[in-house]
Amino acid sequence: MNQPCGRCITSQLRIKSSEIPFSSADGNADDWIDMDSSFDMLVDGLADEVFDVEMETRSHEPVTELYSGASANYGQGYTFMDTFDADPFSSERRHNLFYPFSSGAEWKFASWLANSGLSMATIDECLSLDVIKSQRFSFKTAKVLRNLIELLPSGPRWKYQSVKTKSPTRRALQVFYRDAIECLQHLIHSPSNSRQVHFVPKKIYSAMDCTQHIYTDWLTGDWAWELQDALPDGATLLGVVLSSDKMHITQVGNCQAHPLLISLANILADIHRKGSTNSYLLLALLPIPRFVQPNKHLRGVLASRLLHQVISIIVKPLKMAAEVGRMMSDPVGNLKHCFTPLVAYIADTPEQHVIACVTDNASAVSMAVSKQFGDPLRCAARTASKTRQLLIAVKRETRAQNLSSYFQACRKWQLNGVASPFWLDWALAEPSSFLNPEVLHHFFKMFWDHDWKWCSRMLGADELDFQFSLL
Repeated sequence: MNQPCGRCITSQLRIKSSEIPFSSADGNADDWIDMDSSFDMLVDGLADEVFDVEMETRSHEPVTELYSGASANYGQGYTFMDTFDADPFSSERRHNLFYPFSSGAEWKFASWLANSGLSMATIDECLSLDVIKSQRFSFKTAKVLRNLIELLPSGPRWKYQSVKTKSPTRRALQVFYRDAIECLQHLIHSPSNSRQVHFVPKKIYSAMDCTQHIYTDWLTGDWAWELQDALPDGATLLGVVLSSDKMHITQVGNCQAHPLLISLANILADIHRKGSTNSYLLLALLPIPRFVQPNKHLRGVLASRLLHQVISIIVKPLKMAAEVGRMMSDPVGNLKHCFTPLVAYIADTPEQHVIACVTDNASAVSMAVSKQFGDPLRCAARTASKTRQLLIAVKRETRAQNLSSYFQACRKWQLNGVASPFWLDWALAEPSSFLNPEVLHHFFKMFWDHDWKWCSRMLGADELDFQFSLL
């Protein structure tokens, strides 16, 4: 019985009824009438008490309010298995599940070699061993193994495009990338995310009075609700998440790569932050240029311009979908009219300044400059419209082709010299909203480099350790 006490209501009635005085056998009938009415009053009182307790319990349960009219279905699309069965070699897999490999053991060995990080030469040496040859695998060299792997069902295909710059570089530039819409569709159809992707914004409150808002995932936030307000009725909101970070890929030779990752904010946060779920896909490899320009500051301006130019090429399908929408399939195959605004760009602090098109002494998300950092008064947000107005003011003074004079004019407004930010024509994109706080440098590094050192010098290391031990 679903009652607020440990015993059911019948046991309570049994206990209460035993407390009612029973009249003698030779009493009149009025005593029986009084006892019946007393029993009825007891039952009614207990029912009211139980009802009040249940209502009080329900009033403290979380209340969810879904956005009405969002994420409508528009017919039948396709699912992950439809894509899998459309592969040219699907007929072969009806007879051999591990095609193009001959058996499950061969597939496991090939998977281990492909993910081991071994070089092609080392794999050739491994395959040349007699104990490996005795297994009679269908591949004898690393090149043949790679060709067999290419026959497996693939995700979004890679393509490349040459990038032309107005300033000469030491070598030709190319960008390798994948279709961004296909990457989002792949994330939606991924078996690991099939039940973890939601499409309707919602508000969760701690109780029925709706005074305390609970935030769990992106779709439970206020911004997702506001973005849905800006979309047509029945539209589906797909929050685009981008992330990039320049990194070294070799210990010698100063070889670097600049990967650009893409993800979907609609994926539940518990799944999103797990690396094993593959919630982020490699969208592109951004070129790292070496300009002939002798001036160091102007080389930085050219590199920033190139970054925005290349990202504009990559995210062009996302911009179109954010403007007019795109028909896409959900995990169960329903067609939805999807819009793809940029809701997050994960980058370190220097790259956030490049993305926001501001100098290092200015905030990437507000109009504050370094002298105003720490002021109790909150500065205005650095919105796309304000940045557009500043760029128009700079263009009135000089042309973007005049690199030196344009950069000097931009510095007056704390701009970094980028004339065409990639997000400027991206519908609903706001730098003050999609640039997230950087936990590593803004929180951890700030604490260790400043707060911890200050406390350590004031109290001493032993006293500080003792104080932490009391927590």
